[in-house]
Amino acid sequence: MSFTPPLLHPPKPSPLPIRHIAAAAEAAMESMETNALQVLGLDDNMRMVTKNVYSSLPDPPVSLHAPLAFAAAAWPPRDGVDRISALPVDILRDILSRLPARDAARTSALSTRWRRLWRSAPLVLADAHLKHTGRAPGPDELDRTGGLLLRAMDGMRDVARMVSSALAAHPGPFRSVHITCTPMDAHRSELALWLQLLAARGVQELVFVNRASKFDTDVPFPATLFRCSSLTRLYIGFLRFPAVATVPRAASFPHLRELGLCSLIMGQRELAFLLDRCPVLENFEIVCHRELLRLRVASHSLRCVEVCMSIVEEITVEHAARLERLMFWETCGTGGVIDNVGGIIDMRTRVKIGHAPNLRVLGFLVPVMHELSIGNTDIRAGTKPTRRTMVPSVQMLGIQLKLFDNNQVRMLPSFLRCFPNVETLYIQSETTLSGNTTGKLNPKLLQETSPIECLQKHIKKVIMREFRMQRSELDFLKFIAGRGQVLEKVVVVLTHTCSSSADRLRASLSTFMASTRLANEDCKLIVYESPFPIDATAWCFQGAFNMSKDPFDIFT
Repeated sequence: MSFTPPLLHPPKPSPLPIRHIAAAAEAAMESMETNALQVLGLDDNMRMVTKNVYSSLPDPPVSLHAPLAFAAAAWPPRDGVDRISALPVDILRDILSRLPARDAARTSALSTRWRRLWRSAPLVLADAHLKHTGRAPGPDELDRTGGLLLRAMDGMRDVARMVSSALAAHPGPFRSVHITCTPMDAHRSELALWLQLLAARGVQELVFVNRASKFDTDVPFPATLFRCSSLTRLYIGFLRFPAVATVPRAASFPHLRELGLCSLIMGQRELAFLLDRCPVLENFEIVCHRELLRLRVASHSLRCVEVCMSIVEEITVEHAARLERLMFWETCGTGGVIDNVGGIIDMRTRVKIGHAPNLRVLGFLVPVMHELSIGNTDIRAGTKPTRRTMVPSVQMLGIQLKLFDNNQVRMLPSFLRCFPNVETLYIQSETTLSGNTTGKLNPKLLQETSPIECLQKHIKKVIMREFRMQRSELDFLKFIAGRGQVLEKVVVVLTHTCSSSADRLRASLSTFMASTRLANEDCKLIVYESPFPIDATAWCFQGAFNMSKDPFDIFT
């Protein structure tokens, strides 16, 4: 029997943005962000929620960091001719729409040709850019932290007056408005005025996040929001969503394709009403929801749904013909009891999948906590697979698993049998609150299972993340490699605590796999070090909306 030795890959220095749920790519940047958030007087829970919410937001379409502009200014034309001003008006307007609002407005002083151009170009406004009055931030401050550090350090400067001036001075249209650094609790009258202006000027992209310092902040969002019928992208956070009774029955967002709800006070009735008023919505995320969540997906347009860091009672996919991705991370179920180390166990979330013929990506499922139903059948340990209990369209599956928990492991084969055509399997290896992973995997739970179609015939790649070199993890690798007849690659991502001994672990894994009977002798083992300073990774929020990429891949 031959075996290809493992390849050890150190963490790539590629741009991994903080949008990954876990943390920044380096511990130093993590520390800087935490210190910056402490400047705002946030407690530990609020810091965590704030970081997760801001990590989920899209970046403004313009940046304060523009190296190409500086490079061009360094080599002015020798003849002194202003060729930029000679460009057609439409091109000049396009240039202005790619500048921060403050810089774009300042071009009015260049010459008579530029005097009225800013008011005729689509407005792009980010209050974070108005706050920053010092040097232009470097790439590591903007690109690697998504601007979070910059927002926090500038957070004590209140620019509500500047936002009001910019919105009032520009006749529209408003291409993009990002208000993420203003404490709306102190500016409720401006909030109402801004929404009126946004609606009147035909805003297309709106990111509106209240800069809250306390988790119980309760700032009502005016129902005027529903007058912004031109919206194509909407993110709102740390606000109370308007009650259905205050919204006109005919209100809708006929052009909205992307929606993010971040730490909102929002009831089930309001959520259902909003989704029903978005007939072309394609991408939808809920992050740190502040109410018990029951989500019903019944849409002819939705392609991606993300639910993260929320308490979820039920997620039901009734009829979603175009849905391709259903993703959850760190969602808690209802109920539960406190175990002897302070963790909550025995929580439950119902996950029901009905008509979703194009569902390609699903995860991370948590056996036992997620009570899975396919069609009208509840999936339990030992459930026999039938055509009615399968979702054959799923090709990528993520499972969050405590391999030393026999109840979870017992459910795993039943889960896998529901998705017979999976080609890529992600396993997120979990530990207990105390860090204990010493429990052993009962080999009988897997060895005595009947054949699993996806494992034997379709899975080509298995990725085990947060690998700690525990006996239960090694037993699981042996189980997978011994049955994966078309398995081409096993990727092991070491937990951060194991990175210091990566070379030794590589040798140990090589020895272990060489002694394992492989169903496919050409299978390769690749070992990565974790790129994160803490033991939790998921995906890039915004990257998940890119249907051409693997949303769980943390290395590309």
